[in-house]
Formats: sequence, structure tokens, C-alpha cells
Amino acid sequence: MANKEMSLEEQVEKIRVRRNGSGEKKERARRILNNVFLILAACGVVTYFSGEEHHINGLILVGMAMAFKVVEIFIRILG
Repeated sequence: MANKEMSLEEQVEKIRVRRNGSGEKKERARRILNNVFLILAACGVVTYFSGEEHHINGLILVGMAMAFKVVEIFIRILG
């Protein structure tokens, strides 16, 4: 009943405000995941090239970074 009393513009604005509130949380989560990806990827590359005995450790770090990036991509696609 309350929706019928509101104009169409007011209803649209109410929906827009509701959507933007959840969008900020998703955007913050994406930024955090992207920063974790960048840090892990940089550490992985440095570890990989630091010596021959560290190649596997560097690849593991880069793989972990890619997992964080995939999660970030899913949030972007589904959000």
C-alpha cells in the first residue's frame, strides 16, 4: 500500500539507494581482493627469480594470487 502512495520517481530513487548501499560493500571487497592479488603476484615473481631453489614457491604464490583474482572476477560478474 505504501508503494502506491509514492510516485514512480520516488520508488525508483528508493530502489537506487538500496542498490548503491550493497554496491559499496562489493566494491570494497573487490578492491581488497585485487590488492591481495597484486601483493601475492609481486611476491611470487620476486620469489621465482630470487634463485633456482625457489621456483616452486614462486609458482605457488602466483597460483594463490590467481585464486584471489578469480574470486574477485566472480564478484564483479555476479554483482
